[in-house]
Amino acid sequence: MKILSEETEKELMHNLIAIYRSEIKKVTENQLSKPPYIQQKAIMKELGVGYDYFKKIEARGLKRVKLDPKDKNVFYRREDVYKLMDKLAE
Repeated sequence: MKILSEETEKELMHNLIAIYRSEIKKVTENQLSKPPYIQQKAIMKELGVGYDYFKKIEARGLKRVKLDPKDKNVFYRREDVYKLMDKLAE
């Protein structure tokens, strides 16, 4: 017993595929629009972690990017942060 006709089923599948493609495109564009380097404060906010926890992540191998040893601005490669988090999650 079918609830939907074949035509309605095909239309529904077509609409679902269109929505899926649209969402994938949004996610991809969002990831591509993010800069490769991010400041410490911003990545902590993005991850939802505090300074103490972030220092533990750094102790596990996350590399800092500073223009000068005296510089207070600390950056990280966004990709490195997420790769390390994935590694630690295993």
